[in-house]
Amino acid sequence: MSKKIVMLMVAVVVLLLAACSPAGNISKRNPGMLRDTIFSVEPRNNGSYIIWMTHDDVAAYCTTDKALGDTAIQAINSRTGLVVMEYRNRETGDKESWAVNQGGCAVESSGDATSTTPIFKILSIRILSAE
Repeated sequence: MSKKIVMLMVAVVVLLLAACSPAGNISKRNPGMLRDTIFSVEPRNNGSYIIWMTHDDVAAYCTTDKALGDTAIQAINSRTGLVVMEYRNRETGDKESWAVNQGGCAVESSGDATSTTPIFKILSIRILSAE
């Protein structure tokens, strides 16, 4: 009987650790941060901006905030384009998650019809001086 209790306790501990792990969850509580150069800024007709980073071939970044879009354009026009950017997953209720015709960010296709590029919501952009 004590062996069953020990196994049950181990299972509960493993479950709790897995449930508390934020791995892969870039959220409001756990935003991501990157340091890279901006490769491209794409102002869209709906007021959103899609931003591509030089060393990230997996994801794109989006904002519907004109000030952040303007900062990204300013960074790409700077000598290096080097920025520190804070981002997170888009969530229901974010303008970036709205349909394109409502001012949101489109899902970017990355080849075939079943492959799409993840798009993260930009929280802040800080331009770094040349190092």
